[in-house]
Amino acid sequence: MPRVRLLDVVVPCLNYTSTRDFYTTVLGLEVASEGKSHIFFDTGSAGQIALVDASEGDSLVRPNGHGIYLDLIAHDLIYLRRQLARHRVSLVDERSDEHGKAVTVRDPEGNLINIFQDGTVD
Repeated sequence: MPRVRLLDVVVPCLNYTSTRDFYTTVLGLEVASEGKSHIFFDTGSAGQIALVDASEGDSLVRPNGHGIYLDLIAHDLIYLRRQLARHRVSLVDERSDEHGKAVTVRDPEGNLINIFQDGTVD
């Protein structure tokens, strides 16, 4: 049994509203719970993604837009690429390699997100 498991990935946000909209509207993540200055997304697996509004400066962590990155799996990467284009989200990278087919984008806070095609990841 592993000593630790993923609980959630916390993304501190300087621009909470636009980052929240990106994760809900562009990526289509389902909201698990939401409070005044935070939101948890259901990822369909063991962990959750949490966004925390750090714009007031009272967060335990300070965002710099270069700290975390997420690895996500998409059921339909072609559809998601069209969704990203509709929302004018630029691709940082697009590849098909030993790790699978994937695109990389940045959220509004500058965090990297690798999105793999389901079934291509070992």
